[in-house]
Amino acid sequence: MKQITYIAVLMAMVMAYSCGNRKNAADYDQMIDSIRKAEAAKEMLKSATGDPVVAFFDSLEMKSVPMKYNVTFIDYLPQMTKVPSTFNGRFDYESNVQLLAAKLPPYKDYHMMLVAEKLDSTQTALYLCTMNQEYVLVDRLCLYEQKIEDRDGRLGLMRQEYYVTSNYEVTLVSYFRAEDDEEEQETAACRYVINKEGNFEEVIIEL
Repeated sequence: MKQITYIAVLMAMVMAYSCGNRKNAADYDQMIDSIRKAEAAKEMLKSATGDPVVAFFDSLEMKSVPMKYNVTFIDYLPQMTKVPSTFNGRFDYESNVQLLAAKLPPYKDYHMMLVAEKLDSTQTALYLCTMNQEYVLVDRLCLYEQKIEDRDGRLGLMRQEYYVTSNYEVTLVSYFRAEDDEEEQETAACRYVINKEGNFEEVIIEL
């Protein structure tokens, strides 16, 4: 296509000379430069609007790592954008679920996303997602959640916190507080890394 455009310019140059409308070399360099810029702009516009999925993910704000649990972040979800329901399937959700998302720095060949699921007006679950180059979900790991649980006949509140390194080594710590407890107790800790298939793989925590 570009070759055809340049040929058209050259023909125009020849015709201009034949008609006595002589331009200097600088004029023609400027014409060719303008055409090149127009072609480049057209390609950029085509890549931005040609695939709505890519356009949406490119529009997300970038959040940095490392990151760790922060109650203010969970409450307000700054830097996160509402996901159109038509894209919920990209995260393996039904269209009626309210999601927010933010980009994270990529890991090897995978896009990394932070996804918040609004469970109700006050409760949120937070997930770390790996996606392939076509923005299809590979795996999802719950980073934060809070819910009522029955443990050994004791009803209480379970809460999970997280810490994610810049290399996506994820440490999750769970806490439980029964109705008659004064303080919550740490109940479990686990660690995950991303394997070569893009899945989250649990590893032994070295003490």
